[in-house]
Amino acid sequence: MPSPVGHVLGAVAAGWLVGRPAAERRARWRQVAILAAISIAPDLDLLIGRHSMETHSIGAAVLVGALAAWRRWPVASTRSRIFAAVCLAWLSHPLFDILALDTSTPLGVMLFWPFSREHLQTGWSVFAAISRRYWLDGFVAYTLLALAREVIILAPVLFLVYAIRRVPPDPAARP
Repeated sequence: MPSPVGHVLGAVAAGWLVGRPAAERRARWRQVAILAAISIAPDLDLLIGRHSMETHSIGAAVLVGALAAWRRWPVASTRSRIFAAVCLAWLSHPLFDILALDTSTPLGVMLFWPFSREHLQTGWSVFAAISRRYWLDGFVAYTLLALAREVIILAPVLFLVYAIRRVPPDPAARP
């Protein structure tokens, strides 16, 4: 399972792919904060002992996207774009999780809930599994390497999405 850093980078890229980065810097940072919170929210299921279950699914992504579209976020946009941005940002979490080797039961994520309760795992190791066993020898070095791998893979994707989807500055607004 990727770290929160990888989840945030991926969710911001996914959200901006359809929702566009805001033109104004402050609004853009609000978007990043909201998409970052959305990206790590599926792991709140750790608090109730249901990790990688319902919150790691397409069904949860659709529910959260619908709630966000119904409620509005701090940047003017259409409800369908808000829905798509939030839905994709949430969905990036379980998709990244299945692209890392899962070693804790149940293996994989319940991606197709509510249609299926089956846990899926690709068996691929695109992202290194992040350990929570900080007391083990080599924990820090392994975690830093895993974080570097996520940044090397996802930061270029985020910058590319930003470059393609950003709203160009308005030349008339300059003094």
